Amino acid sequence: MKKTAKLLALVLALILVLSAFTACGQTGNSSSAPPSSAGSAAASGPDISEEVTLTMYLIGDRPVDNDLVFEKINERLKEAINATIDVKFMSWSEYEQKYPLIFASGEDWDIIFTADWCFYNAQATKQGFWEITQEALETYAPMTAESMYPEAWEQAKVDGKVYMLPMNYQELTAYVWMARGDLMDKYGIESLDTFEDAEAYMQAIVDNEPSMIPLDVGSDYDRQFVFDLMWNVESNAKGNDRYAVLPPANLITCVGENDPEANVMSTLDTDIFLNVLNHVKDWKDRGFWSKNAVVNTQNNTESFQAGKSALAVMNINTAKSLYATLQAEHPEWDVRVFDAMNGAPATIQSYLANGMSIFSKSKNPERALMALDYLRNDPTCNDLFCYGIEGVHWEAVGDHGLKSLPQSSNYAYDSNCNWGVRNDATWRTVEGGIPNQDELVENWKTTARSGRYLTFVFDDSEVKNEVAAVSEIYNSDYKLLQLGFTDDPEGDIQKLQEKLTAAGVDKLQEAFKTQVLAFNESHSAE
Repeated sequence: MKKTAKLLALVLALILVLSAFTACGQTGNSSSAPPSSAGSAAASGPDISEEVTLTMYLIGDRPVDNDLVFEKINERLKEAINATIDVKFMSWSEYEQKYPLIFASGEDWDIIFTADWCFYNAQATKQGFWEITQEALETYAPMTAESMYPEAWEQAKVDGKVYMLPMNYQELTAYVWMARGDLMDKYGIESLDTFEDAEAYMQAIVDNEPSMIPLDVGSDYDRQFVFDLMWNVESNAKGNDRYAVLPPANLITCVGENDPEANVMSTLDTDIFLNVLNHVKDWKDRGFWSKNAVVNTQNNTESFQAGKSALAVMNINTAKSLYATLQAEHPEWDVRVFDAMNGAPATIQSYLANGMSIFSKSKNPERALMALDYLRNDPTCNDLFCYGIEGVHWEAVGDHGLKSLPQSSNYAYDSNCNWGVRNDATWRTVEGGIPNQDELVENWKTTARSGRYLTFVFDDSEVKNEVAAVSEIYNSDYKLLQLGFTDDPEGDIQKLQEKLTAAGVDKLQEAFKTQVLAFNESHSAE
């Protein structure tokens, strides 16, 4: 009996010693371990024993230092989830054509940027994206499950299912002019707060700077900026009778925002389309953009940065990044930023304005979801993806600020199509950024509004032929009108209306009307 007691005491002592060593070992490794939520999920659930390489598609042009940045991101991901990411890009000039083709190409890939303006609904309804269930979110993306805004999850639902991780970022969308202050002073232009001010500035460039294009619009991405600005001003002037352009924009469809009958129509059928067309035609005729704008594959911000143009139009988030870059590259330009909204309200964006999805045929969808969890929430991965390498492209200023360094031009702030992983919890603002940014934002906040149909999602499953035909017209004839290329505005509108009728736009609009009425009924209690 004594021997048994001694033996039991010896075993208990040994267990205590081993427990102490184990605890010490855990403490010593804590600094390099992944966050506890993801670490515990990996330990108890997901099998990450096999290393995988995930292919991710982004929109835009590849930054010079993209590979250097993702080399460091991949170091973190390899350590945390035994995966790395290979990044591919679709340029702004090609993404509208290339994006749908990737899904049918047979290529092996995993993750892609998406948004309400970038094929989210179209691919979700075609089973192009992998469904993200609540269970999958909690198992493979616990940090996202804990931090995602509940309304973002609800907005992402298509037929009750979620196929996107929306950005975790509350955003106002408004447009600004970016101008050369040195040229404004040279020609006595004090501000660009109205369309008339912008016209005076561009006319001065036409008259005095023959080697420059005043506003070098082009590419499928920004060709509609000026048209949309003018449309929004005209529509807003109608007050309660304003129009809502229904997504997706390539179907040229709108409805009175407060029309209880939901009389859906083509934008060409509105009473303001001709006014807007005549306005952009006037700017085109005065030489404010190139005669080759229709085939110009360079967007207007790239042209401005290259010194080819004197003015650019963009959203405020793009302006933040470009301003910081140009301050470093061309301080002599004295770049200035002005409100381009002309009194139209800023839009409180849906969370679907930017997001990330997983390919339905991905061989590693769970690991892809784990990678997105880290890109969104892990401070190391998120900082790298959004701003580049600390000490090379930027340096921290306090807990939520940063200063751009000279090398930031090789990986500009918030410009790498990282928008789908924007996160309010980790977001950094640029110190020494746009001087009047706070003033602009505060002014927009006073009138900002969320459009009635901001989260409307169109199901095109019953009208696919009509969608294809109308989309073709949008990318050809409608594009010409958006840039003002017409000698007979009323006549060309009539011709375009006839083409749309032949393309089956009436059937398309009936489908829109049915779905808009259903949307209004389901949202009547909100």
